[in-house]
Amino acid sequence: MTIFQKMLLVPILALLLYSGFIVYSYFEHQQSSQRIESIRDHYMPLLEGVNANISLFEQLTDMFKDAVLAGESGWLENTWKIKQEIEINLAKLSHHPEIIDIVELNKSRETFSRYYNHVELFANKMLNSDDALTQSGNLIQAVNQYHNATQEQFSNLKLSIKRRFSHNINHAIDSLNKMLFWSIVISFSSMSFLMVVMLKVSLSTRRSLHQVVVRMKELALGKSDFSRRLTRENKDELGNLIYWFNQLSDKLEQDYVNLETISITDKLTQLNNRTRTDAYFPKALQEAKDSHTPLAAVLLDIDHFKSVNDNYGHLTGDKILQSLASILKQHAQQHDFVARWGGEEFIIIIKQCSAQQAHEKMDKLRIVIAQHSFPDVKQVTVSFGIALSKNTDTPEGLMERADKCLYKAKEQGRNCVVIADT
Repeated sequence: MTIFQKMLLVPILALLLYSGFIVYSYFEHQQSSQRIESIRDHYMPLLEGVNANISLFEQLTDMFKDAVLAGESGWLENTWKIKQEIEINLAKLSHHPEIIDIVELNKSRETFSRYYNHVELFANKMLNSDDALTQSGNLIQAVNQYHNATQEQFSNLKLSIKRRFSHNINHAIDSLNKMLFWSIVISFSSMSFLMVVMLKVSLSTRRSLHQVVVRMKELALGKSDFSRRLTRENKDELGNLIYWFNQLSDKLEQDYVNLETISITDKLTQLNNRTRTDAYFPKALQEAKDSHTPLAAVLLDIDHFKSVNDNYGHLTGDKILQSLASILKQHAQQHDFVARWGGEEFIIIIKQCSAQQAHEKMDKLRIVIAQHSFPDVKQVTVSFGIALSKNTDTPEGLMERADKCLYKAKEQGRNCVVIADT
């Protein structure tokens, strides 16, 4: 995924998440509003019915009193109509068991019925007998008992409906409040998520760019440490840049190695050249001084090489130099340093080697060379000059002594090994 896609995808995801919640919140708000309206439409008729019963019950009580006080039995017929209205309202309430406690409702209905029967009986006695009041003490007590019970139960019905109405309204309001709370949480979470991802992408991009800049600066300043590679964390544009930068580093490293090899290698013989020797010789000599071990410098030269070039041509001379270089490589030990010194001269630097060991080793090499069949000329001999290092030696001084020994080998008839006195 590209950086642009990351930067674009994050706000889109946050927007989709928030938009989805806005749509959900809208429909939830609509449903909550409808729920509140439904609760209101559902409960209000019930409350009106209970209030009507309380009012009708009061009218019924007053009507009985008026009938008794006025001595009009005909008024009792009007109480029957009120009784029917109360019973009709109670019957309507029974159709809503999810709101009304049916057990309590039935008790209210039964209590009201008993009240009406007792008060009707009492009223008829009062209207038909002058001394009924003195003879109806128990009936009066029952009327008062059922009156108070009916009044209390009607009030309890009203209170119960109000409580359930308030509970459902509060529940709907709580739902709206929760929705508002979660809208705030989701908004904050979306913004936080957006900021975290953007910060992570920014830091990752900055870190990757910093890596590239640092490595390019190092290369520009000539630091040739190609061993380090940049870490590719993602497959975005910077990831591709880092990938191809590493590929470029691989190519530069290979080219550098090739150039370094060319710069220190003799083109004809593929041995170390004079430049490489001038860098290696002082270090090897210093190591020998520090470790108090001898260092042998061997200078060897092809005998009568000028006549080979004159008689057989320079091409043959080059072939002989290449063949000799191959022999020197084959017989050199791991820590021996072999190089072309110049022209037909070669140098061998041998570490931790005594005078006797150096003489024996070079004499064996001389015999191998003398027995070797070279191109065109067949036999070629080589003269050797050996000098062992001293604590006071410099590379130039050591090579000067080796060169003098080589000169002596030439004077002694060539194809021999001469070592300097220690």
